Amino acid sequence: SVFAGIRPLVSDPSSENTAAISRDHVVNISKSGLVTITGGKWTTYRKMAEDAIDNAAAVGGLEPSPCVTDNLQIHGYHRHSENFGSLSYYGSDAVEIENLAKTDKSLGEKIHPDADPIAAEVIWAVRNEMALNVDDFLARRRRSLFLNARLSIEMAPHVAELMKKELKRSRSWKKEQVEKYTTLAGNYIL
Repeated sequence: SVFAGIRPLVSDPSSENTAAISRDHVVNISKSGLVTITGGKWTTYRKMAEDAIDNAAAVGGLEPSPCVTDNLQIHGYHRHSENFGSLSYYGSDAVEIENLAKTDKSLGEKIHPDADPIAAEVIWAVRNEMALNVDDFLARRRRSLFLNARLSIEMAPHVAELMKKELKRSRSWKKEQVEKYTTLAGNYIL
């Protein structure tokens, strides 16, 4: 399997050395007062936002105030998410997924014997994360496509069945979903 990410880099137009390209963000204020932020990393998005807002406030002549996001926890934060086992990356939402699995014993069962996801995760993704197709769950929610494409193909029919029921779709929808996903995942197998 493969995974690729794109990072916007800010370069110095006077430098010929590509190694000098910065992975940091840059805030630029134009003569008209337009505040532009370029570059940066996902891991520094809060600092980027703080710098952009601080500069915009300065341009607008607003009184400076301390950043309130320094210690603000994002949705899903849980101090001990590791206690949730394979649901740990859901953070505080893991409790809700566990509760969902308690409402129906079948939702607590694994989607595939050789994989961690349980059926309740699929239902949770449909109800709370706008998952609308098999790819949404196996690639974008659980990353199964990228971690083990072959295994994810084996998981697809079960995921499609769960989604079919939850989304009130037809058997032909399920069949189409499995076919589309199998084709997609086949591109990740060497």
